[in-house]
Amino acid sequence: MGGASELPNTLRDMYDVVYIDADGGETPVAKRLDDRKDAADVARKAAAERGVGRMVLPGSSKLPNCVCVIPVPPAEAA
Repeated sequence: MGGASELPNTLRDMYDVVYIDADGGETPVAKRLDDRKDAADVARKAAAERGVGRMVLPGSSKLPNCVCVIPVPPAEAA
């Protein structure tokens, strides 16, 4: 039987990376990345460039001065 790695991207979580500024405004950094590690790498680099923290979130919470990786459920990614 096939594992999750054989499923099309539309059936797996994808990841958005956003910067949340001090006022709570969101700026997209990257959209619809299909690899969590790649999304974390993008977030790490963007956070270092901006001098802010980084987090992986189960949803879009408003955290100021943070670059966040947000899982996008398959229904929303399609």
